[in-house]
Amino acid sequence: MGFGERVKASSPWSWIAIGILLTSVGGGITLFLIYSHYFPYLSGIRDDWNVFGALLGGFGSCFGAGATLATLLFLAHQNRKQQGFIEWQIKAQTFEQLLSHQRVFGERLQEIESRYDSKIRFLDAESLYIRLFPKNCPSKVDFHSDPEYSETHESLLGSLKARFERLDKFLDKAEWTASEAYDLFETLCDLIDDLGFKWVGEPSDGDIVRGEIHTGVNIYSLHESLLRMKSIYNSYLRFTGNTEFDGLNRGVTSFVREALMKNRRLRKFVVYNSVPGLSNLQDLYFEIESLRDDASYWLLPETLELLREIFESRESVAELHDIHNYMYILGNGVKEVKDALLKFDEHDERHTRLKACEETLHAIFAETRQA
Repeated sequence: MGFGERVKASSPWSWIAIGILLTSVGGGITLFLIYSHYFPYLSGIRDDWNVFGALLGGFGSCFGAGATLATLLFLAHQNRKQQGFIEWQIKAQTFEQLLSHQRVFGERLQEIESRYDSKIRFLDAESLYIRLFPKNCPSKVDFHSDPEYSETHESLLGSLKARFERLDKFLDKAEWTASEAYDLFETLCDLIDDLGFKWVGEPSDGDIVRGEIHTGVNIYSLHESLLRMKSIYNSYLRFTGNTEFDGLNRGVTSFVREALMKNRRLRKFVVYNSVPGLSNLQDLYFEIESLRDDASYWLLPETLELLREIFESRESVAELHDIHNYMYILGNGVKEVKDALLKFDEHDERHTRLKACEETLHAIFAETRQA
């Protein structure tokens, strides 16, 4: 690029600097032309040369000042251009940091999916990242995000913190009402929504279903589901620079499991069921558990123990798909009921309840054979 092109592409500050230089030079030429007009001949007088020297010195000072001012203006302009370039570089680097941070977060989510054999899937990693880092944008990237929770505002981390702490205390309850069981169902489903994943694995008997959404949370193996959610939550906490959540370390008690079993159909929540007669078998379990003699001993202890073992985990419930195992449990129950009926008069309330248990067992037999 030639001088003309450089001048043409320059800013008004460059024109001002050039104007100052030209003005200084032009003023000097004018000054010397005037001087030569009035003093056209060389003089041999020392005072004339002193005057000429003073004139020359004055012009040099004026020209030096103009040149200095022009140089300073030019350097100021260059500095502003350099600052603009540096700011652009910083913005570009910040944007690259944001993209890199989001990419690493997406890779972390993929690792979590692989950890659970791809039975869960994060459907919108970008939206989840934005909710975890609400203050990050192309011009600002922070690798730390604090949980924020108040009556008027809550961040995703703040909402998760409140729900997990509430759940940790909630699971200590020994007595449950239908309303409290519903709250537990709702809290579990809300946690899955906040954690941002969807269950895509095979359904198991006992899985909670909300509407048409299969949650993968199993009422028979609730502790397993809680540990999965806790692990994902701790991954978020580590990625956002926070301390891990240390709750939910206790196993889930039978009180919690039975509260969910008793209230398996609450408004928009249902429990997935593929084993024939499983719902009736659960109701039978609670009825047998309450059947006692005058000394408070269970009337059907063997059947009660078998059913208790069945409902201890999703794996044991799945064993009911083995027809021989299922028939053995039902047959044992029918036999034990017949023996217990001999101990009570027909007018005894317990006799009536035992007959109802027998009818339920026969109904489950029939349902199993039809499946």
